[in-house]
Amino acid sequence: MLATRDEAPKISRPSTAYAGKLGRQMHFMSLAERHVCLLALYHPAVFDIHEQHMLHPFEANHPLDGLPQAARMSLPRLRGTVTVAEELGMLSKHPVVWLAGRTKAAEPTRHAFPYLGDLLLFLRDEHGPYCVNWSVKARRIDFFDTAQPSSKAVTPTESTQPALSMRHQLERQYFADVDICTHFVAAEDLNLSVLVNLQTLFVRAQQHFGLTQEKQELLVLAYQRLVGTKTTVLSQLPDLMERFECDRSQCLIALYHAVWERRLRVDLFQPVLVDKPLSEERTDILVQYAHLFGR
Repeated sequence: MLATRDEAPKISRPSTAYAGKLGRQMHFMSLAERHVCLLALYHPAVFDIHEQHMLHPFEANHPLDGLPQAARMSLPRLRGTVTVAEELGMLSKHPVVWLAGRTKAAEPTRHAFPYLGDLLLFLRDEHGPYCVNWSVKARRIDFFDTAQPSSKAVTPTESTQPALSMRHQLERQYFADVDICTHFVAAEDLNLSVLVNLQTLFVRAQQHFGLTQEKQELLVLAYQRLVGTKTTVLSQLPDLMERFECDRSQCLIALYHAVWERRLRVDLFQPVLVDKPLSEERTDILVQYAHLFGR
């Protein structure tokens, strides 16, 4: 599904963003998806992301099938959402579409319509490539069935905790069948300063700034010397511009590139501003949120 007027649902907030890492525009159906995806794009082990991806109604190949990196892997096949829905006792809730017959006299036929997932991450570690599925919402409560049972139906021993919605149970099982872990990621659970910093870094990191690799490395070294001190980047810009024969914009883009590419490590749990000192990294955000990238 594309983030266009023709395809995006009316209740969505579609947007696109160019990701240089993937070499293409990415399509998002909500601000939550866009914000959460920044964390995935920041991770160096992520080499591809499928957004708005189809969950196959019937048996299909593993998402890694066809990738050169997975050529020697024995990959199980997806069973399809129809089979999973039947096992979960929710086949009647599976979406369908009615197609007109080839002739006027022919009766319309019913066909399974695919569910759509949010973000399917493709990663690589020392064991090879693997996938992680992210289902994304703005609020964690939106993953659960919040319908409250009547007071007569609840006994003292019954749990009143909301259960994961059937739609999300189906998605989790669909991927679990091929050993892909599903994480239910709520944007509200991610640190706001981290998200704001990643948004700024991501936008600047897509910009070209025309400096040689040598000048870039020297600038990064200069910025590294500022981390943990009371000296701001802003106060050093005139000197850096003169030393490296570059303009203000080039110096700043080099800074944001270095932080986005993890060559310059700073504290992303507080605002990264050029008129404020650069704080030392207290906690690596990829360590803080490592559970979202696990096999």
